[in-house]
Amino acid sequence: MRFNNKEMIHISHSNPVLEGRMSYAKLSNGYATKGFKERWFRLKYNLLFYFKINGFGQVDLHQPAGVFVLENSIVRLENNMPGTLFSFSLSFKDEPDKKYIISSQSEDHVHQWIKCIQCSTYEYMRTRMTTIQKKIVELTGRDPLLMYPEEGKKIGRTNRSVADGDDSDLFFNLPTDPLPPPRHKHDACKTAESNLIEL
Repeated sequence: MRFNNKEMIHISHSNPVLEGRMSYAKLSNGYATKGFKERWFRLKYNLLFYFKINGFGQVDLHQPAGVFVLENSIVRLENNMPGTLFSFSLSFKDEPDKKYIISSQSEDHVHQWIKCIQCSTYEYMRTRMTTIQKKIVELTGRDPLLMYPEEGKKIGRTNRSVADGDDSDLFFNLPTDPLPPPRHKHDACKTAESNLIEL
């Protein structure tokens, strides 16, 4: 996974979907590797940023301490987690041995965070789009995602393929533009193989 530090910081400073003070701990084999850390969390797109809080309770919003990339994530309510009253867990399909426990100040706040995180991923939005697309086809007989860039040349699915859930009727008639050469600015980018990125 490649990311740009400056772009990530810029996104973290934009208006979030949800933000608030919570504590989190990393679990390994069912046990917390360290104690709970209080952080300021901020959800934007499919990125869950967290910022450090100093000893005076002030939030350092200059730069996030880390960010969770929420694709392939699994978020669940945790009712019997020692040391917390209201908490939820965050884990990832490609890292089943790792789990993060996030504790909040109320049950309503926990449910709000769970709902927002579940609705923030590309996978969720794609599923919602497909469901709405099929309903429109059933009601109108027309696929709303069919495009007509030129007369007689269309891109997309036929009505039959959408209604049947068949991807075999995809057809493309437009020429593709050549891809730009890859950029090699390693000083501006970092490489990570984890869902948690520490900036």
